[in-house]
Amino acid sequence: MNFALNLSEYFLMIEDHVHCTPKFISVIYWALSAWRERPWVILEFSSLSFSGKVLHTSDLSRLTTLLLLFPKDTPTHMLLSEFRLLLAQHVSIRLRSVFHPMGHYAAPEATCFPVEKEMVFGEPDNPTANVFTDMKTISDAIPQYAYVLNQECYFTLEPLRGNYLTVILERPQKVIRIEVLTGSHQQGLYQLEQGQVELGYDLLAHSEDCARYALLGPLVEGNLDQKVFYEEDTMEQLSCI
Repeated sequence: MNFALNLSEYFLMIEDHVHCTPKFISVIYWALSAWRERPWVILEFSSLSFSGKVLHTSDLSRLTTLLLLFPKDTPTHMLLSEFRLLLAQHVSIRLRSVFHPMGHYAAPEATCFPVEKEMVFGEPDNPTANVFTDMKTISDAIPQYAYVLNQECYFTLEPLRGNYLTVILERPQKVIRIEVLTGSHQQGLYQLEQGQVELGYDLLAHSEDCARYALLGPLVEGNLDQKVFYEEDTMEQLSCI
């Protein structure tokens, strides 16, 4: 890690016996581009305990200092989680998984956190909600079309910086994954060039808004597909997206 300090802007960890999906570098490149102006410490592109972690090389000297404070047999991925917390990233940022264990991969017996199994989500299940926006509507499309799980779509003309589309859940929900798709399936046309998804808490009375929001992540090439992580000691539920 110390050797890599002046070689690049980012540092990617990959261990042995790991399979890389096609175009994994492009996936990471576009994610880093979307996150460039936002604060983060570690971006995760795998459910593996070590591989697929991306850091800023500017943080490596602090990380190596932390690692050297502990006995050499301390599981490194435990310290990675602590390092993220020390630099004020309180939840994991798990993006599209592009690294997977090969068939004969085996985690060391001493590891405290074995390889996570990829969660099977099945079909999406959107809770009942109302949708509001300040963007101009085209034709007879209504904002609700952006949320319902059918072939309907919401069309808008020339969205501007600061425009919003807010989903107000009928009652607070514990959400585990959020996926946002923009543009058409044909040739990737009409995708939003920029945008971000925020999670809202504490619905305001007689309002179409929440009292506070936390960033989930920016759109990457017009889309977002991200797990929602929670602090272990909280059961806080979402009211707005």
